[in-house]
Amino acid sequence: MSTSRRSFIRKSTILALGTAPISAAAASLLGRSAHASIARGAAQGANRKLAVAHVGVGGMGQSDLQQVASHPDVQIVGLCDMNLQVLGKAREKFPDAAHFQDWREMFAKLGDKVDAIVCSTPDHMHAPVAMTALNHDKHIYCQKPLARLVHENRQLAKVAASKPKVVTQMGTQRFARAERRQGLELLKRGVVGKARALYGWTDRPAGWWPSGQPRPAGNDPVPEWLGWDLFLGVSPERPFVKDAYTPFKWRGFYDFGTGAIGDMACHIMDVPYIALELGAPRTIWCESPDATDDEFPTKQSITMEFPATSKTVATLPFHWFDGGRKPDFSAIGLPTDLKLPNNDGAAVVVGEEGILVQPCDSAPPMVFRGAQQIPIDLPQAETTNHWHDWVNACLGRGQTRAPFQMAGALCEVLSLGAISSRFNKKTLEFDAVRGAITNDSEANAWLAPPYRSGWSVENL
Repeated sequence: MSTSRRSFIRKSTILALGTAPISAAAASLLGRSAHASIARGAAQGANRKLAVAHVGVGGMGQSDLQQVASHPDVQIVGLCDMNLQVLGKAREKFPDAAHFQDWREMFAKLGDKVDAIVCSTPDHMHAPVAMTALNHDKHIYCQKPLARLVHENRQLAKVAASKPKVVTQMGTQRFARAERRQGLELLKRGVVGKARALYGWTDRPAGWWPSGQPRPAGNDPVPEWLGWDLFLGVSPERPFVKDAYTPFKWRGFYDFGTGAIGDMACHIMDVPYIALELGAPRTIWCESPDATDDEFPTKQSITMEFPATSKTVATLPFHWFDGGRKPDFSAIGLPTDLKLPNNDGAAVVVGEEGILVQPCDSAPPMVFRGAQQIPIDLPQAETTNHWHDWVNACLGRGQTRAPFQMAGALCEVLSLGAISSRFNKKTLEFDAVRGAITNDSEANAWLAPPYRSGWSVENL
């Protein structure tokens, strides 16, 4: 961490974001999204194709592009990537689309030729691209997590709510699976009674990205095909180091990613977060062995306390584990030999009348009573194409299931968890109304650190 960066954190006073938290109650959120979709789609006309421009077309962006483009009523009109080699491969498949290295130029030049934007950039550029789309009244599909910072998530949710004709969707494709809809419905029905505790875990980072290391040393020449300044975007200057940050290794760095909790808790905690109607936590505490000034730890345990809701017994403790750590199954009433379909993790809701386990991937929820799994009458559900759900909603043919109003509230929580990684074994107190950490000015400064000069975006 640079001296100037440290100085900024020390001198920052408590930052009040000033926007009341947005409820994550599923019915109201999804209902608002549906009305927004229909209003916008009706204005476009039944026979018009959705003109889509895509920012970030490598990695997950390549998959997003293929899925969105596979919808029969989509026309890809713009492609953008700071990596010209990646951009070249995408252009081979969509030769008629305009192509750009700088997404700001794409917005300026395409203008009204675009109806909708897909953002598949690294985490730190989600909010600038998505907010620019909202500012221009463009429908927006943004990869998860919705944004890197607490302030960004809150602002995206707020502005999206103020634009009911703009359709939004966070890229949590697993949420469209039948098994996750079943878990959501079971919790709404009260299959385990009111919740006493909530658990979640993943094996990530598991070698997917660097963690627990100091800032990479060196200063290598920037390849001519790579827009390094565009990669840095809103984040502070740092020299290019070959194979240190891109492709994909960026997720382990505080300036670019959100670590394991940001990467995987979107897929793991969405069902219980919505079903239990949780908002923002009151406190956050993290224990990790090796977080550095530059990178997230290799493993951590995070505990948050949420205010009571009508779906909880009282204040709800949420325990998160990553990097190979897991909860003690026997201590929470589960079989010690509980088997899951993979290592991606799961969410566990401990209720008054039983325990629900929601695996991260495509496996149905399980319900236990007295450490014994019981048969459950699963409600009817279907798996849909998450990308096509968004396109259809843009065209007035349905609704999105992860609108920014919900996604922003959930990812605000995950951003708080990411911040806690910096403050080992220190309880951080969060005022949800003010949007501020009230007992540590250094931690509070990380809710909305300043953007790099020249990268400001309206409403952020």
